[in-house]
Amino acid sequence: MTGVRQAISTPSARAELRTWPLDPSLVHLVMVDVSMTPTADQVDAWLAAAYAAPQPGEKPTRAVRTGALYPAAASAFLASGFVVVDRLALLERTLTGPQSRGRRDRTVSLHRVRRRDLPVLAEIDQEAFPAGWGNDATSLAEIADATPAAHSRVAHTRKRSSGTPLGFAITGRAGTTGYLQRIAVRPDARRAGVGRRLVDDAVDWLMRRGVSRALVNTGLDNIAALELYERAAFERLDDELVVLEHHRSVP
Repeated sequence: MTGVRQAISTPSARAELRTWPLDPSLVHLVMVDVSMTPTADQVDAWLAAAYAAPQPGEKPTRAVRTGALYPAAASAFLASGFVVVDRLALLERTLTGPQSRGRRDRTVSLHRVRRRDLPVLAEIDQEAFPAGWGNDATSLAEIADATPAAHSRVAHTRKRSSGTPLGFAITGRAGTTGYLQRIAVRPDARRAGVGRRLVDDAVDWLMRRGVSRALVNTGLDNIAALELYERAAFERLDDELVVLEHHRSVP
């Protein structure tokens, strides 16, 4: 499977089947509207589409993994044999009223991400996240295209030498809600203000566009990221998100 293959579509729930980054045998099942609650029949139909006979040159699907799901949406997947493979904390920052921010790091400059930057940013992403959870250039482009409006920035030192960028952020907006969709910082550039600079820039962009709240999620065990967002005035919500996975049964 390459690129995006449309799965079963219904008036009440819709999903896309994509190739998981760097693993063509793993299908990424993406709910187009994460607020929808699918039925077990719909989930089973998506599974059937994911496990359908591969096209020539494609690898058979060994497993299907969801995006981050709210508990209500996850229930139908769990009933169809999915299991939890990751739990995510959900954090929110209200963007109305007086706002306070940290000191801007003058040693870090931000620049617009261009398509030609994506392969290098994918390398940073794969270094920043555990094996099997990093993005490639294609999936980073899909993240940037997931919302009606997006803002992508890459961080460099103020001098902006020809060396590898320090990190990047992809921010999206849908209506009055903003999403810090992906933030990655090179391991050797952490604890130097890069992440906070990217978060502040994302929030500034959302506020200029009249967004009333910003959401971000991160792994429950990613203590550094949780501390970063909480220092940036994000508050942890009671809801947790889950990523689920289904493995093809072997006769």
